[in-house]
Amino acid sequence: MLMGGVSQGGATVEQQAYERLCALREDFRAKVALWRDGLPGLLSAQAELAAELGEDNYAVETSVVYNKALDDIGPDSDIDWIVVADNPGKREQAAAMNRYLVGQSGKVMENFFRRELDAELRAKALIINKTPVHTPKTAQLKTLGQRHPDLAPVLVSSQIYMARLAIALSEALGSRLWIMGLSELRPAGIFSAWKDTFIEGARRAGPGLQGSVYAFNHFSMGSFSTELKKRRLANEAVPLAVLRIGRENSLRLFGF
Repeated sequence: MLMGGVSQGGATVEQQAYERLCALREDFRAKVALWRDGLPGLLSAQAELAAELGEDNYAVETSVVYNKALDDIGPDSDIDWIVVADNPGKREQAAAMNRYLVGQSGKVMENFFRRELDAELRAKALIINKTPVHTPKTAQLKTLGQRHPDLAPVLVSSQIYMARLAIALSEALGSRLWIMGLSELRPAGIFSAWKDTFIEGARRAGPGLQGSVYAFNHFSMGSFSTELKKRRLANEAVPLAVLRIGRENSLRLFGF
């Protein structure tokens, strides 16, 4: 969190947290530009793939997407969660948008936070992805990598970077981690490199961070709500059920 600072040698904890956040997001911005500029043919490859798959009902404008919402976080922000989604979709990559989790799944998550957790998602969460590379649907990342061989190393390196970024942001802000989207975290899944790097980094970080990791199904296709309905105990308050299920999933997937 960025509020409620405690003095440490002339600088408050909140000042240190904000300065660290600024450094991390500037490094992320530069990294996205490096990936994007280093793959000049990626945008056309993404457009071709979208057309082949019948997903060409939108203009492909941004190949690798930085989340501009990060720039809205100021020194007085109060961030409870680092939300880690999958990758930027159609609305996220639009040049006029370039923000994460703003499609239908994001709206469902916003409504859930407001209705069940009494919180505004955009105010209480910092949102990143497992990779900033755009595809209309996450599963298409594998096909895109096959069609555009130069992209394959970036798909892996970006996952490694984003896993380390998630841990660094959590440590800097003292925020819990909401890992969203579990199906592609399996050993042969698209995000196996993210998972392996995240596990390694969390183990180095220690039990404090490990105990702050919560893993959930995605809000798309009703997966999150279905799991919550199925696993919520009788008379269990929704916020408590969410935290319990998230920790149980984390233990199963990551081992902590």
